[in-house]
Amino acid sequence: MEDLFALVIPRALLKRRKPPRISLADPTPEDLERIEELRIQGSRLKVPHPVRAFVRFPDEKAAREAMDFFAKEGFRCSLRTDASDSWTLIGIINLVPDPRVITWLREQMGSWTKDVGGTYLGWDAPIVA
Repeated sequence: MEDLFALVIPRALLKRRKPPRISLADPTPEDLERIEELRIQGSRLKVPHPVRAFVRFPDEKAAREAMDFFAKEGFRCSLRTDASDSWTLIGIINLVPDPRVITWLREQMGSWTKDVGGTYLGWDAPIVA
């Protein structure tokens, strides 16, 4: 009878996980340079960093639509406007700054924003010591 209870799997373990956040594409030179800067500055590149992704939108409506979508994808978001009435979305997500992960970020941001007229501007992350 004890063996029967050993076969019960908790529901939490049956929950489907999201696919890994990596890309098989080659990283851009800019992304590799920024990762190298973090390494030189002493950041621990094997641990998650609060990575900030920047996306510009032509109007507030598109920026707010994207912000809602990004929030559902796990990003903490904020919006800023500039003198030219463009809107910049700043999406923050904890990621290990690995070239394949950052390439995934670049691809996803481009894909998620092109339908609403957004332009991916790049990413940044603070040093994690």
